[in-house]
Amino acid sequence: MRLFNAEDRANLRPGQPAPLYHQLYLVVKRKIEGGDLRQGALLPAEKDIAAYFSVSRITVKRALDDLEAEGFVSRHRGRGTHVTYKYEPKVLRAPLDNMLDSLAVMGRETQVRLIDFARVTPPPQVAEALRISNDTLVERAVRVRLSEGLPFAHYLSWTILIGPRPGRGGAEDRQTRLDLFRGLGIHLEEIDQVITAIAADSTLAQRLVVRIGDPLLQVTPSLRTSATGRSTT
Repeated sequence: MRLFNAEDRANLRPGQPAPLYHQLYLVVKRKIEGGDLRQGALLPAEKDIAAYFSVSRITVKRALDDLEAEGFVSRHRGRGTHVTYKYEPKVLRAPLDNMLDSLAVMGRETQVRLIDFARVTPPPQVAEALRISNDTLVERAVRVRLSEGLPFAHYLSWTILIGPRPGRGGAEDRQTRLDLFRGLGIHLEEIDQVITAIAADSTLAQRLVVRIGDPLLQVTPSLRTSATGRSTT
């Protein structure tokens, strides 16, 4: 199912305090608010969503009912379920130097835990953001950053292969990407960031030690470097 992936499916976990329909609601809502499901997009049929996530059609219907009640989708017999929420990021500009200084300080004063690292082909929306073909290998890393042993940020990064890089478990796992790029002689030229509010799904709740549905701030940056003109998101 192209609109959803294995990570989305893993976010539905029976036995959690939040019922399955609400977990599914959060998965779909996050994709809509993040721009992965754009206005006018047609969602799969209830039976197909139920089969993909291994839940009942009643669970799917309850999740879609809640999304419709909040204005995220519209449902019409014979025409299916369409996204009605319009994703419109607002553009704000700020000096790059202050942001880089803040990143450098964060890298020195916090710790990082590597969850996953692999070289993979990116999903279509990531390939589009990086301006590469869908079959180009990129580095996908999942990290949690901690302060005094307590998690406060969850990172998912997609980086174009640039220069010689050590494998998983090297010193780079504890670096910010800013330090990593500087070590390779690469300088950031521009950072675009999309900031949205989301609700924690089961994976984020577990890794950040919060409750499912708790509000989180999601920052989606796109970094342009002197090496490639666009390298990471």
